[in-house]
Amino acid sequence: MNKKPILNVYHPKLTAGLWLVGMLVICVLGSQALTKDWLETSFLALLPTSEQQPEIAKATQQHNQLLNRKVIWLAGAATSQEAINHAQKLKQQLEQSQLFNKVVLEFPQQQYIKQYQQLFPYRYQLLDAQTQAILAANPEELIKQNLEILNSPIGQMQAASLESDPSLIFSRYFSAQNPIKLNLEQGIVVLSEQHRFWALLLTDLQDERLQLDKLETLSSLVNSATEQVKAAGGELLVSGMPLFTAHGAESAKQEISTVGIGSSLGIIVLLWATFRSVRPLLLSSLAIGSGLLAALVICVLFFGKIHILTLVFGASLIGVADDYAQHFLCDSFGEKDWNPRKGLKFILPGLTLGLASNLLSYAGLGFSPFPGLQEVALFSAMGLLVAWLTVVLLFPLLLTGFTFDHEPGILKLTTYWEQHWPLWVNKNRRWLGLMLAVFIAGGLWILTPQDDVRLLQSPPAELLRTADKIRQLFPMSPDNPFFLVSGKDQTEWHQNEQRLLERLDALKQQKALTAYEGLSGYWPDADQQQQNYRLLKRNLYDSGLLERYMTDLGFDRTAVKSEYKQFAAAERNTLTLPEWLATADETKKQLWLGCDSGRCQSTVALIGINNAGALTALQDLPGVVWVDQVESISSLFARYRIRASGLLAIAFCLASLGLGFKFGWRNSVTIMSVPVAALAVSLAMLGWFGQLFSLFNLFALLLVLGIGVDYGLFFFMAGDRRASTSLGVTLSALTTLLAFGLLATSSTEIVHAFGFTVTVGIVTALLCAPLIGLKDIQSSNTMERR
Repeated sequence: MNKKPILNVYHPKLTAGLWLVGMLVICVLGSQALTKDWLETSFLALLPTSEQQPEIAKATQQHNQLLNRKVIWLAGAATSQEAINHAQKLKQQLEQSQLFNKVVLEFPQQQYIKQYQQLFPYRYQLLDAQTQAILAANPEELIKQNLEILNSPIGQMQAASLESDPSLIFSRYFSAQNPIKLNLEQGIVVLSEQHRFWALLLTDLQDERLQLDKLETLSSLVNSATEQVKAAGGELLVSGMPLFTAHGAESAKQEISTVGIGSSLGIIVLLWATFRSVRPLLLSSLAIGSGLLAALVICVLFFGKIHILTLVFGASLIGVADDYAQHFLCDSFGEKDWNPRKGLKFILPGLTLGLASNLLSYAGLGFSPFPGLQEVALFSAMGLLVAWLTVVLLFPLLLTGFTFDHEPGILKLTTYWEQHWPLWVNKNRRWLGLMLAVFIAGGLWILTPQDDVRLLQSPPAELLRTADKIRQLFPMSPDNPFFLVSGKDQTEWHQNEQRLLERLDALKQQKALTAYEGLSGYWPDADQQQQNYRLLKRNLYDSGLLERYMTDLGFDRTAVKSEYKQFAAAERNTLTLPEWLATADETKKQLWLGCDSGRCQSTVALIGINNAGALTALQDLPGVVWVDQVESISSLFARYRIRASGLLAIAFCLASLGLGFKFGWRNSVTIMSVPVAALAVSLAMLGWFGQLFSLFNLFALLLVLGIGVDYGLFFFMAGDRRASTSLGVTLSALTTLLAFGLLATSSTEIVHAFGFTVTVGIVTALLCAPLIGLKDIQSSNTMERR
């Protein structure tokens, strides 16, 4: 018994009802999912963590935690007092904004006093590295330096603590807590350069999630504060990771508007010029809108959040999602007694194969380790699938009884073009083929990969200059690279980090870096504390050197005995790491990762790196790992660029096999020649125009592959409907070009390169697709001449 063709049992009302139920479900889910915080703006959310070892991922996250929230403000003026006045007014403005959970201008002395008091009982166990070295080599030098300090202009400040700390060893240790010395005026850090002074404010955002509305508020606050300080005769410098994120989010928001509005307006103009009816416009809008809504809701449900950069690519989906609607509508010009059922029967195989090739291309994005690309893959795949379902399930009902009573002018142009363009190419195929081969070979020869992860962001030059100037004036913010130090217990960890700090100190002397911060430089472990105590006992107390020194300073016999008695009583004192961390500031607390699963770990922060090569060489130390997130992600980009090349080849083979089984191997080669030419020309154009070539371009080429197969298929299956097919493919290409062409105007280099690659590929596919069926055109012209 013969089965009925599927369209013989096709019921437009039933399929439209199924579509409506599905969209209602999407709307209900969307009303729940889109009411929470669903938009991601952080640049770091685009980067993968799956390939990192868990401890490195944890260390990187903790290292970045403070950077993600911190904003540095420098109020400048001709005198330090004017700079302080500007900063004090600025502080009020920042506090009123309610954006920050901490605004620090005056560094609280009470905090230092409390820390001093808590650590003072352990003063004989806490020695800084320089004091240790002097005591071990030449204790007399310590006494000499103390006398020089006490006789200097700052001697009065030290004299206040002389009675409780006569050897000044604790004052030395406490002073060494800050690797870079800062000038304080009225409790405010004042930096200077030539004839200008800068007062420092440090702020931490309340929320590290960096929501879009908070980022917009931060940008407005920076602009208004800059204008106010400038109007008062001063100058304001502001920098921090949130500002870079805010600029990226603002650029993405503008690009969403540009691409979305530009694509929509272009589609409206093209459809009106072609169909001269409101119904095609509304139907196309319905297909696009339903696809974008479903894509957004499903992505948020699946990922929890969706990155704003995904929406930039999603806005470009408008031009692709409209393809299915246009092919359906343009088919109505193919024959006089056209109706929706006949039209769907003719175009359904092409639409389905085209959808399959596009989904295959987007699936390639989904296999990447980058969350941003995974989001783009799911968003695009769901958007196209729902747009396809809208056309297939809903259009036959909504187009019932609708006919076009005109022949659009663009149909005449596309008909003329698809008839004469292939003949002209065939007539000049020799020199055209030679030129194309030379063009492609030359472009591929000069094509150079670039895998720098920093290309994901394209901040303005002014923002980069400001960040560099602040880094020069205030070299306290840690750089992105750091060391991860491990040990099986606290003792081994401490030993490993101490070896690292010794090497870092040597590199600091060689100007390879400005400063570094490691916990073991501040907190000695129990063994080291006892060694410190014995060092003091042997070289300072038992030798009689401290007694002579105190006597020379005028201490009476009672005071000397009291000091020796306190020293003897403190012999068994031991300061544990948790006790020391309880007194430390937030920056130092962030260095400790804790002990877990038989491993103790910490990070060593680096400030002002000038020679990264010398630092990476320290990885040969036991328990030490160099962590450079920028370099590691860039290397990951390079590795996955190679893998994506293989993925592109696999996708090409799968598409060829599918077409071979469906249409025969010779016909498969004919159809696949369109995407092959599009891919080759796209790569050559990247080379000739010096465009960025990275992992993202290869994923753009996956889309070119899908679109090229789409166009080749429609012309291969056109038969006697080449005119309407040409119209559909041309309109499809124009709307897609509007979307991806606008992406090519992006200020973000990777987005620009993605749009440029797809744009060139679409144009090439549009030019090559009509060459399929050249024999039919030639035989048709022969019949007309007879």
